[in-house]
Amino acid sequence: MSRLARRRLLTIAAATAAVLAAPAAASAATYTVKGGDGACGGGDLACGGLVEAAAAAAAGDVFNVVAGAYPGATFDVGGVTINGAPGVVIAGTIEFSGASGGVSKLAKVGIAVASGTGPGVNVSGASGLELSDAGIVSANGHGVLISAGTANKIVRTLVATGGAGTSAIRVESDAASASKSLTVDSTIVVGGASGIGAFTRAGALLLQGAGDISLVLRHVTAAGSTNGIVLNANGGASALNPGTGSITATLADSIALSNDVRNYQGLAGIGANTATLTPTRSLTTGVDPNTLFADPAGRNFRLRPGSPAIGQGGVTAGESTTDLDGEDRAAAPTDLGGDEFFNAAPVAKVVVATKTPRATQPVTFDAGTSVDREASYGGGIIQYQWTFSDGKIETTATPTINHAFAKEGDASVSLVVTDRQGAASAPAAVALKLINGTPPSVGIVTPKNNQKIKQYTTKTTTKTVAGKKTKTRTRTRTRIVFKGLSSDANGVAGVVLTLEKLATNNAGKAKASQAATAKKCNWFNPKKGIQRKSCTSPTLITAKLKADAQWSYTVKRNLSKGTYRVSAVGVDKTGAFGNAGGSKAGVVKFTLT
Repeated sequence: MSRLARRRLLTIAAATAAVLAAPAAASAATYTVKGGDGACGGGDLACGGLVEAAAAAAAGDVFNVVAGAYPGATFDVGGVTINGAPGVVIAGTIEFSGASGGVSKLAKVGIAVASGTGPGVNVSGASGLELSDAGIVSANGHGVLISAGTANKIVRTLVATGGAGTSAIRVESDAASASKSLTVDSTIVVGGASGIGAFTRAGALLLQGAGDISLVLRHVTAAGSTNGIVLNANGGASALNPGTGSITATLADSIALSNDVRNYQGLAGIGANTATLTPTRSLTTGVDPNTLFADPAGRNFRLRPGSPAIGQGGVTAGESTTDLDGEDRAAAPTDLGGDEFFNAAPVAKVVVATKTPRATQPVTFDAGTSVDREASYGGGIIQYQWTFSDGKIETTATPTINHAFAKEGDASVSLVVTDRQGAASAPAAVALKLINGTPPSVGIVTPKNNQKIKQYTTKTTTKTVAGKKTKTRTRTRTRIVFKGLSSDANGVAGVVLTLEKLATNNAGKAKASQAATAKKCNWFNPKKGIQRKSCTSPTLITAKLKADAQWSYTVKRNLSKGTYRVSAVGVDKTGAFGNAGGSKAGVVKFTLT
C-alpha cells in the first residue's frame, strides 16, 4: 500500500472514530396536545396543554393541538412547530423567547387575551416566528408584539386589538438588540392607535443606529385604527435619548389609510434616524372606508361588492397564492388588501307554507329563509325562479308564491335564487303530497232565484152557526226554509250557509254588492237575528244533512221585509271546502214582501 493510500485510510478512520465518540443528537418528536393528558416528554408524546408542551419542547418538535381551550404558555426554545385545528382557542399570551434552534411556527389557532395588557403573541427571542392562518385578539394589549428576530412572518391572519394606544401588530427595536424584520402577507389588522406600528426605542445617550426595523407588507388591510401604519423612528423619551435605529417599510397591493411616518433628525446633525414608507399599487389616502369595506362600523373589513380595491392589485413572487379566506389570487389582477373579493352564491331554501296542500287549490311556497352572504353590504337576492313538477316555471322578485296543481298525489317545486351580482344558488327542492282539493257541489233548490215570498199568509175559513155563515181570516207568518242537494266523490261531510240582508237604494231596489259600497254587511245570526258586522266575516250556519246528501235549514227567527241572499258551500270528508258548482248553483236571492 502506498504512503498516500495509508494516509487517506488513517484520515477516514480518525473521522469515523470521532463521529462514533460524539454524543448522539436528540431526534425531534411529534406530540399530541389534548386537555387532560398531563405532563409529557421523553417517550410520553401526549401533552395535557401548551404549558406541558412548552416544558417538554426541544428544537424540531411538532405539537399537534386537538380542539379545545388552553391557557397561554412560553416556549423558550426555537424551532418548534404548533399546529392547531378548528376549535383550538388559547386564552392568554403565547410567547416565543427562544434564541436559537430555528424559526418557530404557529398555525391555525385562535388566541384571545380578554383582560390585562398582554399581547396575544409575543416574539421576544431571536429565533423568530412564522404565524399563519390564525385569529389573534387582545382586549387591551397589542395583538402581536415582536421585539426580536429577522425571519418573522405573519400570513393569512386576522389580528385585532381593543386598546386605545396599542397596535394590532407592533414591532419594537432597541440599542441592545439586533435589527428586526417582519413580513406580513394576506392579513387584516384592526383597531388601536395603529394597525401596524414600528417603533424604535431609547438607547444609551447619543447612541443611535442599532436595532433597525425592516417591514415587508404585501396584500395587507390596515383598517379600523387611528392610523393604518405608524413608523416612528424617534420612539425615545427626549432629544438626548432618542429612539435607536431606522425603519424601512415597503407596502404592496395593500390598503392602509391615514399613515403616520416620523423621522429623527439627530442632535446637531448627529445620529439621524429615518423612517420610510414605500407604497406600490396600494390605497393610502383619500378613500372612504364605506366604499371599500363590507361593514366598517361593524369591524368587517372584507371588500364589499363594487369596492374600488377590486381588481387593482398584482402578484409578488413568493407571496401567498390565497387570501385570508383561502380564495385564489395566484395570478394578476388581484384585489388590494388581505381579502380577495369573492361573491358567494346565495343559498336557496323553500318550505310549503300551506298546512294542508290540496289539488286545484292555491298552495303557498315560502323562500323567505334563503340567504345571501353579501345581503347587508351591496348584495342581496333579487330573483326567485320556481320550477314546479307540473312543468310550469315562474319567476318572482319576492320570496313567496302561490301555485295550484291540477292533480292529486305527489308534487314538488325546485327553487333557484339569484343575487344582485348575478350569482345563482344551487337548486333547493321541497316535496309535497296533494290531497283532494275539489269541494262538494252544492245546489239550492228552495227558494228559487229572485223568488218573492210573502212575509205572511192569510187563510179564510167559513163556519155556519145557527144557519148563519161566518168568515174568519187567519194570518200566519211564512216559514222560511232553504233546501238543496249536494254531491262529492269523497262524500259530503257538511253544508254551510250564509244569509245576508241586502241594503236597498232610494228606489227600494237591492244593491248588487253590499261589500262594494260598505265595510259592514247585515248577516243573519240564528241566535241573535240580523247583525251588522264586517262583510268579510259572515256568520256561518250549519244546514241539516240527510243520508242521501240532501240538506235543509229552517229559519226559526222572524225576518223583516227585504231582499236576502243565501249562499251555500260544502265540505267533503277529506276537508275540501267550497262549492264546485259555483255561484250559479249555490247562491240565490229572494225577496220577503
